[in-house]
Amino acid sequence: MDIKDLIVFKEVAEERNISRAARNLNYVQSNVTMRIKHLEDELGAPLFYRNGKGVALNANGEILLTYAKQIIHLIEQSIKSVQSNATTPLGTLKIGSTESTAAVRLPPILAAYYANYPEVELILETHTTDELIQLVLERKLEGAFVAGEVHHPDLTSTLFQEEELTLISHQPLSSIQDVNEISLLVFSRGCYYRNMLEKWLHEEGIYPKRVLEFGTIEAIIGCVKAGMGIAVMMKAIIKGHDHSLTLTPLPQKYSRVPTTFITRKDVFYSAALCKFIEMMKDAHTC
Repeated sequence: MDIKDLIVFKEVAEERNISRAARNLNYVQSNVTMRIKHLEDELGAPLFYRNGKGVALNANGEILLTYAKQIIHLIEQSIKSVQSNATTPLGTLKIGSTESTAAVRLPPILAAYYANYPEVELILETHTTDELIQLVLERKLEGAFVAGEVHHPDLTSTLFQEEELTLISHQPLSSIQDVNEISLLVFSRGCYYRNMLEKWLHEEGIYPKRVLEFGTIEAIIGCVKAGMGIAVMMKAIIKGHDHSLTLTPLPQKYSRVPTTFITRKDVFYSAALCKFIEMMKDAHTC
């Protein structure tokens, strides 16, 4: 059984569409179709249901997908194992981060890493904390910076930084009850900071006029400055802005949030990942 056939099969199974899988793999569609047919001929059984909109796994395909994921993961780990024996880290390192941490804490670490290990292709993705946890569990990221403490049997976490959260608004708030008449500007669901703020407001019996979701820090801060509403933000982010924002402190149990770096417990620590973690720890102790 050809490993390339399994990689193509896994991509088609996850995309449920041959043309999208071909595009993701940078293959021509006919090549993907041929590899799937070759795999089915070799196994002597169909793996997909075909329909006008795409494909779906049948019972045979579901069985194979379970093993294909394990096989592909083992091969990837074996490559990292070999590369880790090199004096200089090589290969690809794919990590994730919340946007806030990426914007404030990571630039000096990333710059130093690029300078010291130019042979490593370092890829950084930004997502919400909930999304990052899932991506690490699915082995789509080797590690991720997330907000809050993470307790999961398959994950290990290391404290990176403790952040202070604050409410930001265009005009001073006479009391927290003002929030009843103001829009709340937030990231999408799965954002830990948003969850903390909503939990506090719920405890206080406060329900904002409306909740507006945004995709970037700059968009939220810009709209707060324009008077559209209030937001919760890392205090370290606001230090770089002018004095047109008013800061209102949160209660102690909601204002302090740890940022942790998570990895799977069974992940192989490649030289590239080990060096990154070393730099992260050095930055934390500085």
